Amino acid sequence: MHIEQLDLETRSKIYNHTKKVLRKYQKGIVTGKLTADKFADNILSNGSIDGILDEEILNEQDFKLSYISYIETLINIQNENLANSKKKKNKLIPDKPSITQRLQLKNLLSSTGYDLTIPLEYLNADDVNNIMDYISTNSIALGNERIYNYVHKSTPI
Repeated sequence: MHIEQLDLETRSKIYNHTKKVLRKYQKGIVTGKLTADKFADNILSNGSIDGILDEEILNEQDFKLSYISYIETLINIQNENLANSKKKKNKLIPDKPSITQRLQLKNLLSSTGYDLTIPLEYLNADDVNNIMDYISTNSIALGNERIYNYVHKSTPI
């Protein structure tokens, strides 16, 4: 089983756990001493992810390969964010969603019965696009699992 085939809640839990460990070993990752292969082997072998997935899935070679690829994706995103934050002259401020994007998101949320769990002001344009894609297709691109926690189904009163 590949990581893309897991349900969104499980992927979100894996994302949160993996990001937490990535932040812990950020220096080793940036210097290149800790590769995605070693990182995946450490996470899969130390049992910290056992509560999220069955051991049967964890031992599959297909899952291990897809998890290594997933970690490489997260490392690339993290390295890109670090490189951008170190540029002092060109501080990149994430683009705020346009008024059109805000209106489209609000209309989509109200028509599909979803609510935002965080204020719209805290979302950037990419987050808004990813949320709209998630609501429309019920799938999230790898590395964007954080948006799973940004929306939820409305509960009728």
